[in-house]
Amino acid sequence: MSIVLQVIVIVFCVALTCYVFRLVAKEQLLLKYSLLWLVLAVALLVSAVFPDALFTLSNVLGFETPSNFIFFVGLFCLLAIALSLSVIASKQTIKIKNLTQRIALLEFDENTSRSLHDDEEGAE
Repeated sequence: MSIVLQVIVIVFCVALTCYVFRLVAKEQLLLKYSLLWLVLAVALLVSAVFPDALFTLSNVLGFETPSNFIFFVGLFCLLAIALSLSVIASKQTIKIKNLTQRIALLEFDENTSRSLHDDEEGAE
């Protein structure tokens, strides 16, 4: 890996980390969801600083070229992020359904108590 490419990857990792911290500070991204992005940035930073370890690992795992290993790891990271987002969306869907049901019950109770109150006033 050339020095220029290493510097570009390091700058990208630092920029990604700063951007994630900025999103967390502005409360646009929760801390627990930022951890995946920070782990990704650290992994990229380590692979940029120590490219020989990446080449050795790709050879040990049986990949023909290190670029195939990098694409495999990148695909795995994207799948992990997609799964994480799917879990988050599922949890939010359940919470929204529960809140909608609670609101409907509260409105029903309010309307029932109003009609009972109106009936009592009409009887007097």
